Amino acid sequence: IKAAKLRGVESFGMLCSERELGLSDEHGGLYALPDDAPVGVDIREYLALDDTLFTIKLTPNRSDCLSLTGVAREVAALTGVALVRPVFAAVVPTIDDRRAIVLDAPQACPRYCGRVLKGVDAKAPTPDWMKQRLQRSGIRSISALVDITNYVMLELGQPLHAFDNTRLKGAIHVRLPVEGEQVLLLNEQTVTPAADTLLIADEHCALALAGIMGGEESGITLETSEVFLESAFFAPDAIAGRARAYGFSSDASHRFERGVDFALARPALERATGLILEICGGAAGPVEEALAADALPARPPVRLRPARARRVLGIDMADDAMQALLERVHLEVSRDGDALLVSPPSFRFDIEIEEDLIEELARLHGYDNIPAVAPLGRLVMLDRSESDRSEWDVRHLLAARGFQEVVNFAFVEEAWERDFCSNDDPIRLANPIASQMSVMRSSLIPGLAANLVTNRKRQQNRVRVFELGRCFERKADGQPVAGFHQP
Repeated sequence: IKAAKLRGVESFGMLCSERELGLSDEHGGLYALPDDAPVGVDIREYLALDDTLFTIKLTPNRSDCLSLTGVAREVAALTGVALVRPVFAAVVPTIDDRRAIVLDAPQACPRYCGRVLKGVDAKAPTPDWMKQRLQRSGIRSISALVDITNYVMLELGQPLHAFDNTRLKGAIHVRLPVEGEQVLLLNEQTVTPAADTLLIADEHCALALAGIMGGEESGITLETSEVFLESAFFAPDAIAGRARAYGFSSDASHRFERGVDFALARPALERATGLILEICGGAAGPVEEALAADALPARPPVRLRPARARRVLGIDMADDAMQALLERVHLEVSRDGDALLVSPPSFRFDIEIEEDLIEELARLHGYDNIPAVAPLGRLVMLDRSESDRSEWDVRHLLAARGFQEVVNFAFVEEAWERDFCSNDDPIRLANPIASQMSVMRSSLIPGLAANLVTNRKRQQNRVRVFELGRCFERKADGQPVAGFHQP
């Protein structure tokens, strides 16, 4: 933008919407600055636009990095810098309101935490700092309650959902659908859940697709004053592919189908509760938790043989160095003789076999630090007589003299063997492909003669052909082919 004249009037700028400025997707009107915005200050400084955007493309096995905490954990491990986690205290309940939780499908949802909050002001504005961070992370600001659940998801990696507590009836059930049941989702889409789709329901009806999207009939509005806040762990197999089957996707399903830390549900609920009380006010009840401990993902130790790791990586890495690298990514390591026993934490779903640990060592050590060594093979020249000619030498000599190579069938007519080779007892085939190709040849001459006849019938005056192939002789001590009657 530069100074210019428009219709005879000098213009020194342009009025823009937030989308035109690249601040958000809002384009309903011009972006109006607050009345107390200092005149003359650089707009980049005032709006804190001198920020850095990192676009991280994750492979599906690294769901633990789908949050700022997860990325910070990786950066700390790679750089050796101390990890500073978000600090928040558990919220002390001030009311005794509860809502019972029943796990009807514990294998699909082994942990479900919920809490009732009353006296919440849903119309409270979202703080600018939170709104700004959400927008720069690609999430549109909706309302304070929704923004807080999205913010905690980005910060810690735990998807949350807020229900309007006054619309719920009885206990919360995590169950599979009954036949013909329907759910009206927040995206205004009515779906009939498949038999393997997990639902969140109350005593009256289904409320939401678990781990995918909430329902419109139980969703919060600006008039909501009581909230039931959900934080749960859903097994990846119970969520994977379900959202795509209904023609959409969500941030929650993207995380749950890859694996969310099953120990994070309660801390994330405390974090969201603290933010709601700070921004929207109100009072919080105690945390209600339903747990099926035997259905939580198992974390058996993985045995790592340092000698094999060195052989696979091609570098000489000491056992202590391997242990130090693995402990930097929060893996518990113990010694078992010459091997290392490595126990993955609750947020790592990609550590199951020894090769996974070797991959971690290569990544942490640095792929660029692994030397690229060319393979070394020792070759020895074999003795070869100068008088010997290989089959290819013979082919080239004959071709240079105008001969053409032919490849004929090794099974021929029985009359050919009798006429050309005086062979009255040829080797007969148990299952010939044609009656005139019933015996194995003992000479190449019959086939070459047939080639000559075929070409002469087509007025070819000059025919020069040769063939290199196998011939077959009957031996008195020969054995028939197993499984076939060979006369």
